[in-house]
Amino acid sequence: MIHSLPVLETFVGFRWLPADYWDLSIPIYLYLAALAGGAYLAGASASMVDSRRSHTDSVATEIARWGFFVSVVSAAGAGLAVVSHLAVIYRALLFPIYLTNFSSWITIGTWILVTLSVIATVSLVLQLFGSSAAADDGASLWPRAIVDTLGILPTVDRLVDRFRPPAAGMTALYLIGSLFALATIYTGFELAIVETVPLWNEMVIVPALFLTSGLAAGIGLTIAITMVFEREIGPLCGGYAVVVAVLSGSSLLIAAYGWTLLAGSGVPALDASYSALTDGLLWVGVWVVTLGLVLALVVGLAVGLAALLGRLPASVERAGGPMLIGSFGLLTVSGLLMRILFLLAAEQHPVVVVV
Repeated sequence: MIHSLPVLETFVGFRWLPADYWDLSIPIYLYLAALAGGAYLAGASASMVDSRRSHTDSVATEIARWGFFVSVVSAAGAGLAVVSHLAVIYRALLFPIYLTNFSSWITIGTWILVTLSVIATVSLVLQLFGSSAAADDGASLWPRAIVDTLGILPTVDRLVDRFRPPAAGMTALYLIGSLFALATIYTGFELAIVETVPLWNEMVIVPALFLTSGLAAGIGLTIAITMVFEREIGPLCGGYAVVVAVLSGSSLLIAAYGWTLLAGSGVPALDASYSALTDGLLWVGVWVVTLGLVLALVVGLAVGLAALLGRLPASVERAGGPMLIGSFGLLTVSGLLMRILFLLAAEQHPVVVVV
């Protein structure tokens, strides 16, 4: 069990996960990596939509910048979480030398996360700097003010304009980045390959659940941040809200199917996991996760479809904005909680001792 959460020891009747192997940094890492993927997809798709319009859409530009920003921060957070877990940190810094076993999802995942973080950083810099950004405005441009205080903003703008890829190159960058964003499904495989833990050892359910919930949270968080500053629900935000709703609904269906398998498994280790998840504090956590997915589904569909179709009355829009922000915020929290529950409810196969 996670040693860094001692309060939960009262509510869980078994513990086998040693603190020097699994701790709170692991679910944070697994979650932030997938969150980074979802945020990057939001940013890349919004940027491509904006580039194909005859005039610049300020909302699309804001979604793109906030999406890349959330992706960079999340990827960095995931990296820090996994590095803090390692006993020998320099091995992580020198991962191209030490991580060469490409049959391991740990190695594959490290390369995916590092590559995604690099692409997200490049995408963010191209959005924040250059002549086009200098003539723009928006809350997402706050890093420009920091660079300006250093007195190097004109130089940075000139360098970005000089090395900015053409339109085809930008599209290729976003498409490659999107592939790596989807590849954050590896976070599910890192648990699913553990054969000694039946709760994790589901090669379809766990990766699919981790991917859909992570993408939903990443896109939802990006839209929530954008709406905090834009304070309007246009067709574009409505479309993204619908996407978040669909991903949340998919996560809910996958989780429900996995729950039915868990409840009727007859496997002692799975029965122990099911018992833990239906008792005490973990049961409360299950309901919080469920509530987060359900609210994102219902609110995202109701408000998002109305905004997408241009049938959102002004009176409803005033309430719809906070509803989307609140439901997507809860979705973000529930995504992390879901992964914590996966670790807390884990139980190994029983050990049979022959005397």
